[in-house]
Amino acid sequence: MALWRDLLDKGHWYGEIWNRRKNGEVYAELLTITSVRNVQGSTNHYVALFTDITAFKAQQTQLEHIAHYDLLTNLPNRALLADRLRQSMAQTLRRGDWLGVAYLDLDGFKAVNDQHGHAVGDQLLVLLAARMKDALREGDTLARIGGDEFVAVLGDLADVTASQPLLQRLLEAASQAFQVGDLSLQVSASVGVSFYPQAEPTEPDQLLRQADQAMYQAKQSGKNCFHLFDAAHDRSVRGLHQGVQRVRLALTQHELVLFYQPKVNMRSGMVMGAEALIRWQHPERGLLAPAEFLPLIEDHALALEVGEWVLHTALGQIARWQQSGLALPVSINVGALQLQQSDFVQRLRAALGKFSAGAACQPAN
Repeated sequence: MALWRDLLDKGHWYGEIWNRRKNGEVYAELLTITSVRNVQGSTNHYVALFTDITAFKAQQTQLEHIAHYDLLTNLPNRALLADRLRQSMAQTLRRGDWLGVAYLDLDGFKAVNDQHGHAVGDQLLVLLAARMKDALREGDTLARIGGDEFVAVLGDLADVTASQPLLQRLLEAASQAFQVGDLSLQVSASVGVSFYPQAEPTEPDQLLRQADQAMYQAKQSGKNCFHLFDAAHDRSVRGLHQGVQRVRLALTQHELVLFYQPKVNMRSGMVMGAEALIRWQHPERGLLAPAEFLPLIEDHALALEVGEWVLHTALGQIARWQQSGLALPVSINVGALQLQQSDFVQRLRAALGKFSAGAACQPAN
C-alpha cells in the first residue's frame, strides 16, 4: 500500500481518503500522517492531522457535473458528447464495427414555446429527453447540445442498416403525446445520421456536421423522419466546389487563354473569319480542352465571369488586329446562363463600345 510505503521510506504521507465516523457515516478527509521516531531512529508512534473535506468534494463533484451535463435534462452536454464520441470512434476502429451519429431537431417545438411559454417548453424537453434516452440501448449516448437539438451516439452496429430500428424508436419516442399539467402536447423530430468509419479520415466535428446536414434533408423531406448522410454524394459536391474554386483561380491567375481557329471558304481557300476557342493552360496538367473544366461551372455564377472574360479578350484581340491592318471577324460562344441574363444586351453593347473594332465580333453558331 502506498500509504505505508511512504511512511516507511519517507516518514510521512499526505493525501485524501474516505473514512467512516462512529455513527457509520462515510466522509472525505484530507489526511497527513507523520512518523515519530525515538533517538535510535525507530518509530514509536504516528501523528495524524486531518481536515473534513466532504463539503468540498461534494461541491467539486457538482461543478464537474455542471461542466459536463445539461442542467435542464441532465443529459450529457456538448463537451461530454465530444469526449464520448471520440472514445466511441476509437472503440469502433478496434472492434471493426460501425458507429452512427444521429443529429435530432424537434419539429414544432417553437410553436409550443410561443403558445404556452418557456416554462412549459422546458418541462416538455425534460419529458422528451427521458423518453428518448429510454428508447436507446444502455451503451448509447444521448446528449442535448442546445435548444431543441439532441445528438445520439449509436455504437456497436453490425452495419449501417442496424441503426434503423434505433432511429425509428427515437422518432416514435419524440412523436408521442406528452402530458404537461393540463396540456397534451405533441411534437415530432427530424433526424440526420452519419456513420463511421468512412473512406476518408474523419474527425468527430465532421461527423456532427454531416449528421446536421442530413437532418436538414429530413426536414425538407417532410419532417418526422430520418435521412442518412450520403458520403459519396458529399465527396462529389465537395469535388465540384473545389473544381469551381480552381477554375476561379485559373481566371484570376491568367491561366485561361483563347485560341483563334480560322474559318476558311473551302472553294476559294480564303480565310473568312475566326472562332475564339477557350483553353486552360494548366500549370501541372498542360493544355486542357473546354470539356474538362466548363461543365464544372455550367450552372455557376462563375460562368458569367468567364463569359465576360472571353468577350473582352476577343474584342481586345480584334482591336489589335485592326491596328495592324487585319480586319477579321471573330465568333465567340455565349453560354446559356450568360444569354439568359436580363442585362446581357446592355453589357454586350458596353463591351462593343469599349473597343473600336467591336462591330467585327459576332456570336458563334
